[in-house]
Amino acid sequence: MIFRQLFDKTSCTYTYLLASRSGGEALLIDPVLEQTGRYLKLLEELDLKLVKVIDTHIHADHVSAMGKLRDATRCVTVMGEQSPTDVVSMRVSDNEKLTIEGLSLTALHTPGHTSESYSFLMDDRVFTGDTLLIRGTGRTDFQNGDPYDQYHSLFERLLKLPEQTFVYPGHDYKGDTVSTIAEERAFNPRLNVSSADEYAEIMNNLNLPNPKMMDVAVPENLKLGLQLDAQHRVPSIEVEELLNAWPDPQVQLVDIREEGERRRDGAIPGSIHLPYGRFGSHCASSGTLQSLSRNADLLIYCAVGERSTLAVEIANEHGLKGIAHMPGGFRAWKAAGGAVESID
Repeated sequence: MIFRQLFDKTSCTYTYLLASRSGGEALLIDPVLEQTGRYLKLLEELDLKLVKVIDTHIHADHVSAMGKLRDATRCVTVMGEQSPTDVVSMRVSDNEKLTIEGLSLTALHTPGHTSESYSFLMDDRVFTGDTLLIRGTGRTDFQNGDPYDQYHSLFERLLKLPEQTFVYPGHDYKGDTVSTIAEERAFNPRLNVSSADEYAEIMNNLNLPNPKMMDVAVPENLKLGLQLDAQHRVPSIEVEELLNAWPDPQVQLVDIREEGERRRDGAIPGSIHLPYGRFGSHCASSGTLQSLSRNADLLIYCAVGERSTLAVEIANEHGLKGIAHMPGGFRAWKAAGGAVESID
């Protein structure tokens, strides 16, 4: 496995690069905008294809590199389903599996620092974002933070992991890089409490100043996704137009979400499933989309329109014509009252 812990000195943020092998797929956790060039250079040096970028929560101390990395690599942006951001490619729910080639992470909803905070468990290690730090915990006094929620996230979720589980936090301000669940149980002063009320008393009296970047970082991080105007840079068919002509035998719907999303949320009846992660191969001369396009116009959709915008660009580069996407994606379809079928 390839594993790198990368540090941004300005915000004291740790970013994590994960891949199962050289030449394979990779993901990044909590990337920082100013370090984008560094990430891209490292990916090139290690011969890795970035396919997913995760933000554990809406950051207040730095602007995320998710948007820049998506634009540079066409990777999938990932956050928890509670995230207040308008557009993120893929939202994960509690205990959902997030996979790339050779690796699987389990999403753990661990609110408290913010209401949408997630941790990600992978085998012998857990990436805790700003929930559990080394000999500390993330503050709970802004962005819908709540010390009682964080107490539950810590004592009922993270601290119940095996003692030898490595803890990789989103920040460190003292030069520490890694801990374990056993160490934090034994030596973390904020965890030396006997009740949620005692923990809340500590957190409610920290009296910390707001992060210096907060007024810039939070608004920027809420709008990093491809908004609807940007989704119209490629051929599009609006949800209302599709519903008025539905069903149209001349249009083949193609769902490029992952199987877990389809099972959780359902799908548009009659659509075929070709996941975004392998979309380029489906566009190749012998690929599925080439044969489908000979008999029907292809309409691509994803969760919110971000992946489908990128997919149409990929298809055009392969010479596929008569292909469009649905801005707003499956979320817009459901909001407009479109039919949904369950996926077993």
